[in-house]
Amino acid sequence: MTTTQRIFIVINPKAGSYVADTVRNTLERDFPRNAGHAEPFCEIHETGHDEQLVNIVREACARGFAMVVAAGGDGTVSGVAEGLVGTDVPLGILPLGTANVLARELGIPVDLGAACALLAGAHRFARIDAMRVGEHCYFTQVGVGIDAIMIRDTPTEKKKRFGRLAYIGTALRSLFGFQPRRFRLTVDGAELRLRASQVLVANSGILGQPPLRWGPDIRPDDGRLDVCVVRARNLFDYAMLAWHVVNGQHRRDHRVRYLTAREGVTIETLSKSLPVQADGEIIGETPVTVKLVASAVEVIVPADHGADLAPGP
Repeated sequence: MTTTQRIFIVINPKAGSYVADTVRNTLERDFPRNAGHAEPFCEIHETGHDEQLVNIVREACARGFAMVVAAGGDGTVSGVAEGLVGTDVPLGILPLGTANVLARELGIPVDLGAACALLAGAHRFARIDAMRVGEHCYFTQVGVGIDAIMIRDTPTEKKKRFGRLAYIGTALRSLFGFQPRRFRLTVDGAELRLRASQVLVANSGILGQPPLRWGPDIRPDDGRLDVCVVRARNLFDYAMLAWHVVNGQHRRDHRVRYLTAREGVTIETLSKSLPVQADGEIIGETPVTVKLVASAVEVIVPADHGADLAPGP
């Protein structure tokens, strides 16, 4: 990046313990200053309640910013990335959230200083897929079941205080009394009915933190959606499932079924509706339809990460 190119930064002031000035100062340490130019090299926008983040990002692109940076958790990253769908402006990620799933999937450092150094130093560009739900795009996972209940029922203050451990406590409480539900799935037009405790449409495979993954060969650049169906009934089932996940033996566990969609997936519950999460945020209840948007956004990633990630143009 030259000294005349400018960066638009979207920061979620509620994510982590960082403030806008900390992010600005860290970036200024790594990026060369705009010598001879009156404008600052970066402009920071702090997210507010109930704003149209997509429109803010698109306006920044129209104003000629060379890079748009999302500083926050997966929800912030998703909102910024959505605004970049259909543009050639690359997305930079400063992971300041609790889980930071997409950043971990792409090998982006979760340390602020290291993430800023990546944007300013050696890196490459990769194009990743998106999942469209209604009018919005998401980039990691869309889930119905235990994961969505866990996200819905974990207070923000506990996430700030305990990080990912807050989710674990909520998940353990949710497991008691939660029985598999009857679902109807439509995958690329083919319909099937089944019982499951969790249905997940995955564009990213990270489960909490590497090396834990929802399944093998789930990547954000492969032009497909992976549907993971979990059929666990009790704590023993979940314990065995966790054992196979830890050991990378997902396909040996009869409690997990994998389906592949290259167009889209519709998830319906045949009794009571269940909450739906997308990129770590509750977005509504079932039914939900998820459509694939291939090669949707160009992202800045480490130069040596993921040789099979699709390169940018």
